[in-house]
Amino acid sequence: MKMKHILAVLLLLSISTLALADPFFGYGWGGGIIGLIILILDIIAIIEIIGSGKSNGEKVLWIVVILLLPLIGLILYYLLGR
Repeated sequence: MKMKHILAVLLLLSISTLALADPFFGYGWGGGIIGLIILILDIIAIIEIIGSGKSNGEKVLWIVVILLLPLIGLILYYLLGR
């Protein structure tokens, strides 16, 4: 599978998890403005990961961590992954 296909699937999964967050947390699409800011920062980090010189396995691992744990994954990436 090409990296673009993997990214498209991961992006769709991230959007669907935001949609599912509404009934459980009552914050709309992931928490309003704060959720939107975190989503934008996650997308920036994912673009940065794709452009990095890491192996494809490392790239996919970091992207999955960021998508599964949006805030914590973002913090971990900027502390440990760079």
